[in-house]
Amino acid sequence: MKNPFKYGETVAGEYFTNRKKEISDLTQYILAGQNVFMYSKRRLGKTSLVKTVLQELSQKKEVIAIYVDIQQATSLAQFLEIYSQAISKALLTRKERMEKIASFFSRIIPAFELEPDGKWKVLFDFSKTKASINRGLEEVYELPHRIAQEYKKRVVVVFDEFQEISRLNGEEFEKRLRSFIQHHQEVCYIFTGSKTHIIIQMFADPNRAFYKSAAVYPLEPMPVTEMTDFVAKRFEATSKSISEDLAEKIVQLSKNSPYHVQMLSWNVWLAAGKVVNKADIQAGLEEIMHHQNELFYTWYDSASLPQRAVLRTLARTNQIFSRETILNYNLGSSSTIQASIRTLIKNGLVDKEIGGYSLVDPFFQIWLKRKV
Repeated sequence: MKNPFKYGETVAGEYFTNRKKEISDLTQYILAGQNVFMYSKRRLGKTSLVKTVLQELSQKKEVIAIYVDIQQATSLAQFLEIYSQAISKALLTRKERMEKIASFFSRIIPAFELEPDGKWKVLFDFSKTKASINRGLEEVYELPHRIAQEYKKRVVVVFDEFQEISRLNGEEFEKRLRSFIQHHQEVCYIFTGSKTHIIIQMFADPNRAFYKSAAVYPLEPMPVTEMTDFVAKRFEATSKSISEDLAEKIVQLSKNSPYHVQMLSWNVWLAAGKVVNKADIQAGLEEIMHHQNELFYTWYDSASLPQRAVLRTLARTNQIFSRETILNYNLGSSSTIQASIRTLIKNGLVDKEIGGYSLVDPFFQIWLKRKV
């Protein structure tokens, strides 16, 4: 019997935790041509949500969807290639002829290779000089607009993890990209980000190019009741029953993070018989602790001593700047705490939230409570 839960990759279809309102909101933004800036903590399912909406609209042939994962780009040249490939893939999905796809490009030349699975792979050959890359970027920036005009269709471009452009010549990159896309009336741009302190600044700072350039859409955690219902229904789909209380226990242990809920549920499902009990949940959690142990040790060992003190403290309280907490956990000066938090946020281990700070990974929090 197939495990009804999935984690570690973008999920869709039956594995996607239902977000009816968010799907509806994002669909309306796209169809109206309204640019959107969507941000949230990591592991809340932004990419799965966006891809679900794109798939539904593409199947209805209402839009031409271009998805760009900026995290893959480590240079402007690589960004140019990734963006060009994403555009080509969108046209290949429409079963467009390769000659037609190639005709959109003049400054960088696409080559097509047939993969063993029967799908076409697109490669680009271009000079890696700064001038050549800039000319190529200018051409590619205009392509969504040209495609919208050519096919008389709404084009939607998703820049996933948009804050990563800060590594690609930073604010200059933002200005250049904005100078092109602000004139694209038939193209909807969706910018997503999970390093909230970086991406919020990009759209909220009056001195930045993307200031007030898109509708702001914070993606909130799903209500606990909805996530609990999802867990229960996925168990029932494979003829395993789980009580509402135990399904909610899984959600609570996972801090209502879709990724971690699916991870724990996956392991509990393996441990359980026809009826899930408390021992199965504990067994599932212990399996995660076992498999993640080396990773958690690596995170902890790579932290400085002051950062470790912050991690240990955050495993127990988010009120890290209270006088009582500082004394109880020997955290040192406020400036030392601030410096540690900045680094831990940058490294993806800590999030800033209303009322304090928290550890990103709920299972790392459990590990810290046990180990240190």
